[in-house]
Amino acid sequence: MLRVTGAIALTLFAASIDAADLSRLTHDGRSKRDPVFVGSSGKSLIYSQLEKPTQLRLMRLSLPDGSPEPCHPSETRSEFEAAPSTDGRYLAFVQNRGNLSLALVIEDLQQASPTAEVPPGGGFSGMHSPTFSPDGSRILFSYPEDGRQQLFAVDIQGKNRHTVVDSVGINNWPSFSPDGKQLVFSSSRDNDFEIYVAKPDGTEPRRLTESPRQDIRPRFSPDGTRIAFTSNRDGNYEIYVMNPDGTNLHRVTNNPEQDDYPSWHPDGKQLVVVSERRGQFDLYLIEAP
Repeated sequence: MLRVTGAIALTLFAASIDAADLSRLTHDGRSKRDPVFVGSSGKSLIYSQLEKPTQLRLMRLSLPDGSPEPCHPSETRSEFEAAPSTDGRYLAFVQNRGNLSLALVIEDLQQASPTAEVPPGGGFSGMHSPTFSPDGSRILFSYPEDGRQQLFAVDIQGKNRHTVVDSVGINNWPSFSPDGKQLVFSSSRDNDFEIYVAKPDGTEPRRLTESPRQDIRPRFSPDGTRIAFTSNRDGNYEIYVMNPDGTNLHRVTNNPEQDDYPSWHPDGKQLVVVSERRGQFDLYLIEAP
C-alpha cells in the first residue's frame, strides 16, 4: 500500500490564530459539534448543540442575522452529525432511539418531513458520520458489524445497503471529493487513526498521514484541492489542511484549548470550526492557508 508520510509533507508550520483572525458566529458558549454549511451561498449552516445534559439538538444558523433556530423544535431525542446533499435539498442525520441505539434519518428539506430512515441494529449500535455523494444518489455512513466498524452506502430511500470500506479496526468520517472520484476517511487499521483516500467504491486505499496520535474528521475542500482534518499530533486538538496526496501539510490553528470539527465554507477559503475559548465552545470562521 502506498504511503505518503509526514516526511513527505514538507511544509508543516503553525499559523497562530488570534482574535483578529477569527470571526465568531455564536456567542452562547454551549457545547457544539458537527457544523456544516447548507447550499452554496454560505449563508446558512447546521450544527448540533447540547441543549440538555441528555439531548443534542440540531440547530440552523442564519449568518446574515446571526440567529440560531432549532431545526426540529418539538423533537426530544438527540440528533447530530447532520450532512446536507450538495444541492441543499436533503439532510441526513443521526437520531438517538434510546440506549445508544442510533438510526440514520434522511429528510427532504423542501417538505420538512422524513423521506427515509435506516433503523439501528440490535444492541448498542448505530450509524455514524453520514455523507452524501456529490450527485446525491448515495449516502455513506460508518456502522459497527462483525467486530469492526465499516463504511456502508445506501440510496436516497435508505435501501440497497452495501459495503464500501471494510478492514480491521474502525473506519469513520467519510467525505467525497467534489468530482466524486475520491473518498477520504479516517481508519484505525494500523492501530492509530490516520487519513486514507480510496476510489469511490472503496478500492485502492492509500494512507496519507503518519502521526503518533489521532488524525480524524477529514473533509475535502469545495474545489477538491485540499483536505482539512483534526489532529492531536502536537498534544492538543488543532485543525490542519493538506493536499489530497498528503503533501503540503499546514497547521491552521494554534490554540491552548481545543479546535475541532472543521467544515469548509462554500468559497473554499474559510473553515467553520468548533473552538474552545476560555472554556466556552462556539462556532468560528477561520481563514484556510
